[in-house]
Amino acid sequence: MIALPLLLLAVAGMALNLGFSQPLAQPDWAMAVFLAAVLAHRGAWLWVAPGALAHDLIFYQSPWGLLPWVLAFPWLMAHLDFRLGPGLPQRVALMLLGLMPAWWYGWQGMSWWFTMLCVIPLWYYLAEYYARRA
Repeated sequence: MIALPLLLLAVAGMALNLGFSQPLAQPDWAMAVFLAAVLAHRGAWLWVAPGALAHDLIFYQSPWGLLPWVLAFPWLMAHLDFRLGPGLPQRVALMLLGLMPAWWYGWQGMSWWFTMLCVIPLWYYLAEYYARRA
């Protein structure tokens, strides 16, 4: 149910990034939405993966940006939860890993921080949403 509004939000974010790319540092809105969705619920990768692929092809001209992390996160989260127990530290580490493509592909440092600061409240909201549904 929440997938469609989040995909529309990500598309609007990509439009903002493409429209106002140079004059001001802004977060990668789509990356923030996709990372928050996958971190909040492992099963979200099914609808996040096509959006992440579109994001990578639009911004990086390569599928090797956010998409590999989105595909690896469900397995990594399940493995870490089994080994360490479900917890916030490993999710924060995964968030930082997911934000690494922004560094690799030359985003500004301030944009990276802004993206991280957008992921956290979105992640919190989506985690609350999924917890209420359960």
